[in-house]
Amino acid sequence: MRNKIFISHANPEDNDQARWLGLQLMTMGYEVWCDVFNLKGGEKFWKEIENEIRQNTCKFLYVLTRNSNQREGCLDELAVAEAVEKTIEDNRFIIALHYDQDLTYDELNIRLKRRIDLNFKTDWQQGLKNLLAVFEEEPKVVISENPDFENIRKYWSTIYLNDRKPVEKEETYTSNWFPISRLPDILYVHDFKGLIKKGFEWENLPFPTIGYKKHTVTFAPAPDFIPFIPGVENYNSDLSKKYIVDEILQNNYEDTNVKNRTLVNFINFLIKTGFVKTLKAKGLLSYEMSGTTAFCYSKDMNIDKIFPFGQLVGRLKERNWHFAYSGFPDLVHMVFVIKSHILLSENGEIVDSKRVQQSGRRKQGSNWWNKHWKEKLMSAISIVSDENGLIKINVGRSIAVFIESKPLAFSSYVSYYDPDESREALDDFTDEGDDEVISEQQSIENEQSH
Repeated sequence: MRNKIFISHANPEDNDQARWLGLQLMTMGYEVWCDVFNLKGGEKFWKEIENEIRQNTCKFLYVLTRNSNQREGCLDELAVAEAVEKTIEDNRFIIALHYDQDLTYDELNIRLKRRIDLNFKTDWQQGLKNLLAVFEEEPKVVISENPDFENIRKYWSTIYLNDRKPVEKEETYTSNWFPISRLPDILYVHDFKGLIKKGFEWENLPFPTIGYKKHTVTFAPAPDFIPFIPGVENYNSDLSKKYIVDEILQNNYEDTNVKNRTLVNFINFLIKTGFVKTLKAKGLLSYEMSGTTAFCYSKDMNIDKIFPFGQLVGRLKERNWHFAYSGFPDLVHMVFVIKSHILLSENGEIVDSKRVQQSGRRKQGSNWWNKHWKEKLMSAISIVSDENGLIKINVGRSIAVFIESKPLAFSSYVSYYDPDESREALDDFTDEGDDEVISEQQSIENEQSH
């Protein structure tokens, strides 16, 4: 009976893809055969592989990467699968799963070009969903009514856990939550309608605003606008509506014109926009990501003086990589959340191609462990902090939001032993073949980051 999903891949380069896919399918009840699960040392493996494909396989999945595209062993398995495909007359027997974003269609082995090519390049979960949709259309692919979850657990433990285990040891974990130490007292809603010419470019103001029902919402009082907006010199400030920020955050406003939740959203937006404007004013490189703006430092920075904790710029083959970050407020916990990213640049400009950016992030980030991400984040934040250890976000001519540069830390009474730590790459910051290495200046002590 043909009831197994056979996963063909380049061993050992593509083992991670094969293990992840195999375990996902097993958990859903599919019978899976893959050498990372089924072969033990000393077996006559080729005979077993050939028998599995010829006798037991209902679908042959080809993990397509630059490694497997020309690997002799993978193509030998493909040749057997092609013979089976003709025998059982199933033109969807072989399914190629395209994992490698750098492998173009023109570079594909000619024997793989006509296969169903499911996209696993950017999102493995979405690729799996698309594969399952193909399986649902195929009556030959059967799900077991009683998956062997105990066996799956053993695979998972053997492959991913090894001898990692919890130990009784107090551990401090540094978060990416930076406490908001001070907010403006007042949120203003100015009635500027009729005074400002149509087409005025609000985004050019040095502090953030929001348009709301032909009104202007901001943390800045009306006089702050006089130097920047022609026509508001004679504005009557009594027309402006004032809201106490603390009362908004305590959900204490009952206003017929605007809901308290809307006022909270205004505060969130003004802080986030103020953060972007403040960093742009400091001359950092910026890159528009989905729903946010990421910032990084140029390769020409004086690294001896500016990188106190972790390296922020380096080489990735013909390009530069940059540690980057974006942020947004969380007013429930009164923190500013800063997310870390990797950006690539060429000739001093951030690369605009999303494909290049995604590929570069995977390559450069693969050697960064939690402590490296934390060190880089702390280094980046220290640069934009003042002598009092505060990040000042300008939201008015003399009004600012202040954020502490030291993130919140959490304690745990349980830690773990991770054998992978002993296998960290010696060069944490550049891929093989890089032509520039910038050494770390200093490390942060004994804390791990999430």
